[in-house]
Amino acid sequence: MKKFIPKIVVAISAVILWFLIVSGQKYVGVVDLPLTVYEPRAEMTLGQVLPQSVKVRVEGPGRSLYLQKWSNNSSLILDVGTISHSQKISLKSYFEERPNQVRLQSEIHFLEIVYPDSIDILIDNKVDKVVPVEILTDISVRPGYILVNTPEVKKVTLSGPEEYLQNIVQVQSELLKKENVDMSFQSEIPVMNPNSALVSMNPNEIEVQFDIEMIGERTITNIPIQVKNQPVDLDIQFIPNTISLRVTGGNNQIQNLTRRDFNVYFDYLSQWFPNKNYYPVKFTSPKEVLDVIRIVPELIEVVVIRKSNKE
Repeated sequence: MKKFIPKIVVAISAVILWFLIVSGQKYVGVVDLPLTVYEPRAEMTLGQVLPQSVKVRVEGPGRSLYLQKWSNNSSLILDVGTISHSQKISLKSYFEERPNQVRLQSEIHFLEIVYPDSIDILIDNKVDKVVPVEILTDISVRPGYILVNTPEVKKVTLSGPEEYLQNIVQVQSELLKKENVDMSFQSEIPVMNPNSALVSMNPNEIEVQFDIEMIGERTITNIPIQVKNQPVDLDIQFIPNTISLRVTGGNNQIQNLTRRDFNVYFDYLSQWFPNKNYYPVKFTSPKEVLDVIRIVPELIEVVVIRKSNKE
């Protein structure tokens, strides 16, 4: 093994020497440089997306061209402060006339713009717009529990070009997914920017409260029966004139319900039929009610009496 060590050292030294010689030579190559837009006017902004990078022909030592791929300090700076609305700019001419706006590593020299050779610039008024956030969720609760209440509507402020923002009426959150939830919780949910290249957003996350309750049951008694579409010449009476409903829902929420939260009615126009005496009632329940599991009584007697005409 010892007799091979000198040979290995010689081989490694030769490779290093070759690399130093080759990487030190000058080459011409094409690199991608980020395009950075400078807009000095606080009330104006870009109205459309520009290319994120531009292909540039440069010259320099091989090692510098190789390391250029990982450089964060190189860029092309495009000043749009003199454009009032729209303008087509030749990138070739622009950066040939302004070499100081081409930032490269010290050993690399700018030669020319390769692609694109020109771009269209659109400038628009910069405005702020407050929009609501649609909260996207996929939440499953454990058996015997329920998600109650609708999360409070959150809003964010968008800043960007006026023409683009006028068509934005809301934004969406990222999908929040949770399984087997059995207690209330808060969550910080990221909001999706509709166009991060043109629009800034504040805040980028919203805090949302989700209320989870155990499912309970409760009976609401003595709910009065109303009449809908009653003819003026008829008097309509019910036997009995109240009913009871057994409801389920979030345990805390249904404890606060009263009979006034329910609308129980008989619709004369759609339900009454000659010679028929007993009818089911119709009802609407508040949003806190998950289900109505029992109605007492299930049928009521409807007595229809024609009013006497008195002169």
